[in-house]
Amino acid sequence: MAAEEQQNVQKTAEELKKQQERDAKEREQFLSGRITKLSLDGLDKSGLEQKVRALYDSVQKLEEEKYDCEFKLRKMDFEINELNIVVNDIKGHFVKPPLKKISKTEQKLAKIAEVKSKLGSAFRENLKSTGQSKFALEEKEDTGKKPDWGQDQLQKHKDEEGLAGEEAAADEEEEEEEEEEEE
Repeated sequence: MAAEEQQNVQKTAEELKKQQERDAKEREQFLSGRITKLSLDGLDKSGLEQKVRALYDSVQKLEEEKYDCEFKLRKMDFEINELNIVVNDIKGHFVKPPLKKISKTEQKLAKIAEVKSKLGSAFRENLKSTGQSKFALEEKEDTGKKPDWGQDQLQKHKDEEGLAGEEAAADEEEEEEEEEEEE
């Protein structure tokens, strides 16, 4: 059985070689018919210019043919795909598109990084300023009673100012009365 398989493999390999040789010969024949030999011997300047123009024109025509053939090929491929879809719809067979494999670790790391960036920016945006320098010392306000000795001093000071103020006001009134009498 192994000998038969080996003979089949050898036959197919020989057939492939023969097919490649035939294709190469056909290509050479086709190209030799399309391509003419370039003979530039004995041409003057104007003759060379004409030859260049003729070659340029032939290259342009070949490029146009190449473009047209590529366009037709793309159009045919599109039509073939459309027809395959119609046939599959009729038969009820659906071709599943090949899925792209993605590394799960990269995907998870990307999601984590995205969440962190959102949380970090949201946290910074929600922070409120206290209006104080972070290096300022805290001062405590005493809401309790102030010492009696401090209140006594303030009271005495106010009384002295009050008496002095009353005396000054009385003096001013007397001066005004005296000025009125003199007039």
